[in-house]
Amino acid sequence: MTSREKTYILKHTADGLRLLRDRESDQGANEGESEDLPSPDTLAEPRWNHWYQRKLARPWQATLLGMNIEPISNARRILKVHAPDTYRTFRDRLDILQTLMGLEIGLYENHVREGEGANEKYIELAEYCRYAESLEWPDMEAMHKGLRLDVEPPTLNLTARHQNNVLGVLDAVFRCAVKGYLDGKSGRSPAAVLKWLKENGEESIVKEPTLRNWFTQMSDLEERKRE
Repeated sequence: MTSREKTYILKHTADGLRLLRDRESDQGANEGESEDLPSPDTLAEPRWNHWYQRKLARPWQATLLGMNIEPISNARRILKVHAPDTYRTFRDRLDILQTLMGLEIGLYENHVREGEGANEKYIELAEYCRYAESLEWPDMEAMHKGLRLDVEPPTLNLTARHQNNVLGVLDAVFRCAVKGYLDGKSGRSPAAVLKWLKENGEESIVKEPTLRNWFTQMSDLEERKRE
């Protein structure tokens, strides 16, 4: 009978070296121990401005952020000891994310990574939020609002030229395909685009404010070309 190969990681801790299975490496050392453990009051809401600008996080960090918890190093231990039901939700969501990450969640392969295991890869927080919402996980409102998904499109390593090219192509497609896209004053209509998507059986992943933001940028590009 053959045995499956197992991967272990050697970590430095305050108590010396600790050998962990790869799948356990995101949990930190002594996660279940309560001695010298900070109180639950240590947990706080995420610094959303920081995470909006950072845009990327590891799976365990993204999972805690989706639960409106700042992913400090002791957060998982605090939840495990003081809030076991919340910790169970965290572990369930993390398990789903790590299992399906390579299939449904896009990875930025060029981003600096510390390893090849699922726990070491970074994911885009905006994609994680939309993924969690598609699974109808509760209480995602704080993350959606914190990442400003209804206000402006999040971008990652996107040059101005690249962004302008993408907006230009999108504008051309809408001009050709969407009835009522341009009104009499050459304004662009988010309502017309959303209606067009609905008529074609598609659900928009962006809301009207995001489309309006894109259309403002398109108008600015058009004005600069005329100058």
